[in-house]
Amino acid sequence: MTSHNSQACATFDDFERLMIGKPYVDRCCHIDAVDCWGLVVLCYRMCFGINVHHNDDYDNGSQFATCFDGEVVFWQETDNPEQGDIVVAFRGNVPAHIALVWGRDKILHAREKTAVRFDRLRTLDRLSTQIRFYKYASDSHSETARNT
Repeated sequence: MTSHNSQACATFDDFERLMIGKPYVDRCCHIDAVDCWGLVVLCYRMCFGINVHHNDDYDNGSQFATCFDGEVVFWQETDNPEQGDIVVAFRGNVPAHIALVWGRDKILHAREKTAVRFDRLRTLDRLSTQIRFYKYASDSHSETARNT
């Protein structure tokens, strides 16, 4: 994986200022509106210079769990998440939501029916049956990744 703030990429602070308060729109991945997966995709493009793998199930309206099953192979589970890694919240054994780790006990995520905001990781953990942390593991670095 490339460094968290590689050359010519936005910093986490820049990304945060750009995205806070942007509306949640299902299946959207744009700086004007995002869903939870779209926020992750944009962060990786803008902060890491990486185009994360993105399968057609997402664009075709499949349930989050179906999309997650197709994408999780590109991620590596970790017990030591860093800023920019992802946290997946489960209901039962079904993945239901994804967020970005944004600091100690802090997540950045697009909340359904609201907007991009911060919450405490502890809150997400209490609302879920389990949470898991992942680092992006695939080498899909692209010179055009920042083009959103």
